[in-house]
Amino acid sequence: MRKRIVIIGGGFAGITAMHTLKKLLRHEVDVTLIDYRSNTLNKPRLPDVAIKGESVEHARFLMKKAVKHDDYQLIQETVIKINPKEQKIFLKEGGIEGYDYLILAPGVEKYYAGIEGFIEYGYSVCDDIQAPRLYRRLQTFKGGPVFIGSMPYESGIRVDAPKLIAPCEGPVGEVMFMLKEFLRKKGLSESSPITAFTPAKIFFEDVGDDVRNAVGAIMKKERIGLLTEKIVSKIDSERIYFKDGTSELCALPIILPQYKPYEFLMEAGLTDEAGFIPTDNQMRHLDFKNVFAAGDATALSVPKLGHIAVVQAEIAAKTIASDLGKKVRIPAFEPAILCVMERSNMQATMIYSNILYGRNLDETLNGHMAFIMKWSFDFYYNFTRGHMPPKFAENLLVKYLSRK
Repeated sequence: MRKRIVIIGGGFAGITAMHTLKKLLRHEVDVTLIDYRSNTLNKPRLPDVAIKGESVEHARFLMKKAVKHDDYQLIQETVIKINPKEQKIFLKEGGIEGYDYLILAPGVEKYYAGIEGFIEYGYSVCDDIQAPRLYRRLQTFKGGPVFIGSMPYESGIRVDAPKLIAPCEGPVGEVMFMLKEFLRKKGLSESSPITAFTPAKIFFEDVGDDVRNAVGAIMKKERIGLLTEKIVSKIDSERIYFKDGTSELCALPIILPQYKPYEFLMEAGLTDEAGFIPTDNQMRHLDFKNVFAAGDATALSVPKLGHIAVVQAEIAAKTIASDLGKKVRIPAFEPAILCVMERSNMQATMIYSNILYGRNLDETLNGHMAFIMKWSFDFYYNFTRGHMPPKFAENLLVKYLSRK
């Protein structure tokens, strides 16, 4: 009898896991993807939606097209419960799905409600609801102080992962640079000073000094301010308030909210004390050997970054294929920080750093080439329905940066 593999979540990690299983196992197994959404979201495209007004449809594609292309099954439903001992998944509308292997890739909830006043006065770029909402606000923005930053991340202790306070600050960097150009074109740059803030002691704590100094130099040139060790407590129509008792005049607060794990994972006993899924380096759950995880929901995903989610998903799928008797080389889990921050006039800054993980590459690539890299990835990902660019492209990039 063919084994049944269920993937929960159709984001970067879930789609990558599905495509990898198709490549390795084809129809030797039954694969089902479950997600409550109809669309897969290309999150790196969301700043273009929020600042440039690009159609949100350019940042997503129908999940069923990706699943149909692999000739697998899609269930568009909400998971409400998992019983890992009985290997059962319970759905909101009453269905029960069994599995032989389970890949958990649901991502995390963005906890906007955790910030007092956010619903009325706050903005973000973290999903396909908030990004268009920010763009609409910018169309009526008349100027005033702008603050951009993130809420803190709480991690558990079951796995050996870096302990960061900020979950991912790449989007903060990209939005502040893109917004600076937007305000300049609108004639609002002088009346709308931009300040970035971070809950950590240093901004961009997940990279080394070389990258951090390079980003800092651009911020200085663009006259973007910085506040460290600042955690938002609330916002209102005039000010942004921090937990240290300070506050600042603020006409536009843009915040990456706290990442909140899904309740059904915690209730199933599949998470650590902070709510994230503990796995080994082959992405196998520490307590349930037929359960795997990839992406933001995992405790090993630090920071919460699409590139790391993809690496984890490929490892999880290849480990399952190996369990099923395929001769597969399972990659070592060697994450790196890889992101591209668009700035202005087809300029961008690409970051590649593995300093956080005990290695020695910490570089930036600036200019048109970095912009083309971002545009090329976005086009390729959407056009191929969630396939990643060939691995040799990243290998060439690393080789080039190592020689700088």
